[in-house]
Amino acid sequence: MENNGSYLEKELYQLIKTDTRVFDFLQEGALDGLWYWDIDNPENEWMNKRFWEVLGYDPSEKKHLASEWQDIINQDDLKVALDNFEKHCLDKEQPYDQVVRYKHKNGSTVWIRCRGIAIRDNDGRPKRMLGTHIDITRLKEAEARYQRNLSELDKHYAITKLALEQSELLFEMAPDANLQVDVQGHIIKANIQAEKLFGYSKAELEQMNVSDLIPKGISANHNKNIQTYFKQGGARKMGAERGKMAALRRDGQALQVEITLNLISTAYGDYALATIRDMTKIEALITSLEGQIAENKKLEELTLIDPLTKIYNQRHFEQALKKEFASNARYSQPLSLILIDIDYFKAVNDKYGHSSGNEVLIELPSLINQFTRYGDTLARVGGEEFALILPHCDKESALVLAERIVFEAEQHAFKLSCGNTLKLTLSLGVTQLYEGDTDEHALFERADKALYESKSLGRNRVTTI
Repeated sequence: MENNGSYLEKELYQLIKTDTRVFDFLQEGALDGLWYWDIDNPENEWMNKRFWEVLGYDPSEKKHLASEWQDIINQDDLKVALDNFEKHCLDKEQPYDQVVRYKHKNGSTVWIRCRGIAIRDNDGRPKRMLGTHIDITRLKEAEARYQRNLSELDKHYAITKLALEQSELLFEMAPDANLQVDVQGHIIKANIQAEKLFGYSKAELEQMNVSDLIPKGISANHNKNIQTYFKQGGARKMGAERGKMAALRRDGQALQVEITLNLISTAYGDYALATIRDMTKIEALITSLEGQIAENKKLEELTLIDPLTKIYNQRHFEQALKKEFASNARYSQPLSLILIDIDYFKAVNDKYGHSSGNEVLIELPSLINQFTRYGDTLARVGGEEFALILPHCDKESALVLAERIVFEAEQHAFKLSCGNTLKLTLSLGVTQLYEGDTDEHALFERADKALYESKSLGRNRVTTI
């Protein structure tokens, strides 16, 4: 009896093979998107109509190109997807499955679960990717509402918990300084930690007003703020920034503190419970660490960024080319390299001065980057020489890009601060990764040879090898 329905499974598989209406129904009725990607030609990717409709676009306006969806996907999510793609291509047991965010045509965010499987040849090399999209936006919105509800529950729980802390034991055992204050700001009760923090005895604190513990320059509106809080109630922190509240010790020392307020209702009226944490040492440590992180980041950028053009320098170029060579060689993906040299640049410096020449060097990368893709790497590798690494790009496509750069540069007018307008030309060398290449140096040497031929043949041209 358990196999009574097995013929139905076989029959359905046969229908999918012979009747396209069944496949159309499955992709339109059961999925929010279906895609099929040519890994050998990664710019080509078929996306079904339903995917574009989910994102608010007219499918007829969209081309079957990977760039169409890569332009509207969240760029952080794109990096995750590409990383998972590489892992899946390397190991078929590694699933290609992630949640990504797309920008709807109306500007809203659409959450999509993207899954896929590599179609491999007889040698196990990935040739195609088949995948599905499922719109989970409503689920994500429901999760957000759930989290907001949890936050409200946490708030009410905190209020209830802190109300219980008026018991003497909990009040005294609290790890932070606790002050119980009335609506006029008079301190009704203080714990041992408050003694240690402020340098007063409990008896002294319980004869004081909280305004006595605040620097005079910021205490003017304190009483008014206390009364406002008693009207509004709730649990909240004082001050908008972490550790920016100030308190005053008995010896006059100023402290950076974090203060949390909770309103407690008792048989004797409402009281505010102020929990005060000394943040002085913590803030000093945080400030020191933040400064060190910023300095380390600045130093790292200085080692990888050309100080004049603000694009990558030769050091980063060499690292990037080595990485792309290893990655593209491993997966048999195309990789192209373009070397770019400004023709007769010495004449520019001689005629207009080095400052004008620097202006040209700064402006040229902006012109070139108009035609590059996300993931391409542009770097300055010499005085007037630039390099452009093009992953997943064959020589023919790189040649089209190179010729476009030559044409646009020749048409472009470089406006110098000295008031002159300068026209110049470029010489380019183009090559791609070949099967016999053992390292990235072979790629660079061919591109350099092609660049030399362009200059030998009269400049203002592209040569490919």
